[in-house]
Amino acid sequence: MSDSRWPDGLRQWRHPRAFRIAPPSIPEKWADALWASLQDGPASAEQPAPEPPAVAQSENAAAAGTLRSSAVAELATGLWRLRRRLDATAAATGAGAGAAGARSGDTRRLQRQLDSLWSTLGAAGVEVQDHDRIPYDSGLDLQVLEFQRTTGLTGETVLETLRPSVYLHGQRVQTGEVVVGTPVEEPSSGPEER
Repeated sequence: MSDSRWPDGLRQWRHPRAFRIAPPSIPEKWADALWASLQDGPASAEQPAPEPPAVAQSENAAAAGTLRSSAVAELATGLWRLRRRLDATAAATGAGAGAAGARSGDTRRLQRQLDSLWSTLGAAGVEVQDHDRIPYDSGLDLQVLEFQRTTGLTGETVLETLRPSVYLHGQRVQTGEVVVGTPVEEPSSGPEER
């Protein structure tokens, strides 16, 4: 007996339900392209089928060699924190230069590697902005996590940057987070006498 007497859709009905194979699900875009190629004849069948959208997007991103802006912000923030920690370590070992002489070579090598990575970020269009010790204005695009009363200040000043502002090709990808110091109000000397 030949299977040619059964149309494609009915051939599955010969078998028990557990052994029937569902027709393949084809995305609408592909089905339309396949249907159009079958109607046009063998000449258009040589054209490649359209790529699935997910594959096309991932290949485009890989070809462009770009990172998501959140990944750029994470990378820049990590390097910024490493640079600050290395600078603090170098300042501390400079103060206690007794046993730190052996570490100075390692610190210099780390500093060169960090400077190289920092310049690579700069060449890629990434700018990291630290806000320490700048006058604070409410018009600045910063997220203030805390206002601290601090003696010795004449105006509001950024005391510490917790996360820097990061810009990629001039567009902000991360808003800076800071702690702002406010001047302490001096108590008046007493009631004025008339």
